[in-house]
Amino acid sequence: MRVKILTLLAAFSLFGFGQELNRPPRLLLTPQRLKRLQRDRQRQTVRWAGFENRIESTPDSPERGFELALYYAVTRDEKRGRDAIAWALQHPCEQRQIALVLDWCGNLISTDQRRMLTAARCVSPGSGPPYASESARDRLFMAVAAGKEDDPRADASFKQIILSSLENGGFLHPRDLYAAIEYLDAVRSTQRIDLRENAPAFFSALPAEFLLSMKPEQVEHPDWMAHVSALALVSLDPNLDTSQFLQGWAMENRQMLRDGPGVAYELLWANPYLPGIGYQNLDPWVYDAAGRLFARSDWSSGACWIGITKDGIEEENCPAGWREHQVTFGHMTLVPMAGPCIVVPRRKNNEVTILWKLHPDQDVSHWEEKKRMRAKADSAGMWRLPANIDGKICADR
Repeated sequence: MRVKILTLLAAFSLFGFGQELNRPPRLLLTPQRLKRLQRDRQRQTVRWAGFENRIESTPDSPERGFELALYYAVTRDEKRGRDAIAWALQHPCEQRQIALVLDWCGNLISTDQRRMLTAARCVSPGSGPPYASESARDRLFMAVAAGKEDDPRADASFKQIILSSLENGGFLHPRDLYAAIEYLDAVRSTQRIDLRENAPAFFSALPAEFLLSMKPEQVEHPDWMAHVSALALVSLDPNLDTSQFLQGWAMENRQMLRDGPGVAYELLWANPYLPGIGYQNLDPWVYDAAGRLFARSDWSSGACWIGITKDGIEEENCPAGWREHQVTFGHMTLVPMAGPCIVVPRRKNNEVTILWKLHPDQDVSHWEEKKRMRAKADSAGMWRLPANIDGKICADR
């Protein structure tokens, strides 16, 4: 009888409690991603070598908890895992990193340690994260680590905070974009919900818009957060045409992070097995109805680059007086509204004309298939002309 009881207890430990402790990660490390990282370690790739060097040489890294937990998840080195737990206990304000330690090092954490980590509240002074998406991401991560990831407020938080921020231009700040990507990734892996379905057109264009929003110098020499944000953004849907252009840019060897705070992120997100297309083949302009236009004359470092948003106009390397004349970027022609009415010539099927220098939300009238039509400029004073427009366009007073 004693033998049977011990056998049952052993089975319970193996298939019950033990299984819970050794469950796969739920945050960021999908089985496929973890397998790729383990393959990097086996092959001693440049990215793995850079990451391992940071683990050994930078004990004072502000992201030490994340880095140690990632190292443990890949190698199962218990010393590094326990170091990650010790770091988390000493940094109660670092909710994102604490959540990743709880998720990735869970089988090494005692009941008391888990209770302390999940109950910890930041008591440090300060106003919190600078971007709302970071705060929403951190709350979600902690909910997942505490086993409460099915909270229906996740979808509401996305719509009210993150999606609103991104659509209003938050993606122009790589930290904001990166936090949003981690949020989307976590909801998809834990709840099997793709929140991008709330704004499919925006997310389909986002990889190209993110790339084209960068000025020529940033494209040539991006900061590490912009670089890893691009790699992470590709992972949301690698099959998008726009993602493949962004992958082609982000995976250039000259951009690989070999040291510094981005090496762990480089290892996590850089996937050389995904398809990529030379970004120089991307038509160099993008416009969305939210009132944003980014364009460049070509992909050289000295290209004329412009950004028109409701906040104003930015430009680099553009010839003097360009704003007074029509200018072509790829298959798009930008035409200033030089008077009360202008005449726009017919265009070829693949050509686009965008009228600008209107007032925000100003009404315009035009002829379309022999009918007088009315439309409205966007919040930046631009209007993308319909394909079959013909003749005179007038700005209403």
